Amino acid sequence: MAEESALIEVKNLSINYDDFAALRDVHLTIQKGNITALVGPSGCGKSSFLQSLNRLTDLIPGCQTTGEMILGGKNILSPGCDVLSLRRKVGMVFQKPNPFPQSIRRNFEIPLREHGFSKLETTDRMEDSLKRVGLWNEVSNRLSRSAANLSGGQQQRLCIARALALDPEVILFDEPCSALDPHASGVVEDLISSLRGSVTVVIVTHNLAQARRIADHLAVFWVRGGSGTIVETGATDALFTSATDPDAKSYLTGIRG
Repeated sequence: MAEESALIEVKNLSINYDDFAALRDVHLTIQKGNITALVGPSGCGKSSFLQSLNRLTDLIPGCQTTGEMILGGKNILSPGCDVLSLRRKVGMVFQKPNPFPQSIRRNFEIPLREHGFSKLETTDRMEDSLKRVGLWNEVSNRLSRSAANLSGGQQQRLCIARALALDPEVILFDEPCSALDPHASGVVEDLISSLRGSVTVVIVTHNLAQARRIADHLAVFWVRGGSGTIVETGATDALFTSATDPDAKSYLTGIRG
């Protein structure tokens, strides 16, 4: 097995919404090519942390983020960070599928043309990414039709394909299966697992069985002193069997949560 290497180093991260400290003093190393699951009860800052990884927190009024997030040797929280370039490197898939309310083709043309890809490159990348998520055979004869006509599971796979088309280093997933039926959820979960090694994945999930199935590493979030923080990190199997933090242990064994 190849030695793991850190892709993202998070140091002393704190996130405040006006006077409310949502996260405080968070440290986390995210390994390249691995799947890292963020778990913990609602309200402990997991989604805020996830959104900070590609600066979506910038869009929230009153949000202030401090600390360091080192990606490619650069602090992505610095004022000089090129946010458009960052969001190409670090894609995002949300809880509820959010295809653009236009044709399937336009769902790829809009982001790819924004990042400077030619018409031919856009077509090639669209086909490649749709094949990668198993959608090409299902939609290749209706690319001019609205993406809104797809099923929920197909829409979520389209959103993943749209992110993959930009060739990101990282894809962030915020509970990507919670709005789907069990079959569609299983398809998306298998798809996320298939990204291991080629894309670094960070996923928020409340489904501990899912986290145990797909994640290489866990970060357990909890509220301490009124703010969210990470109370324990480690390899998934090790944490599920031998977590040392009392809250993490109780949560992962189903005693609390």
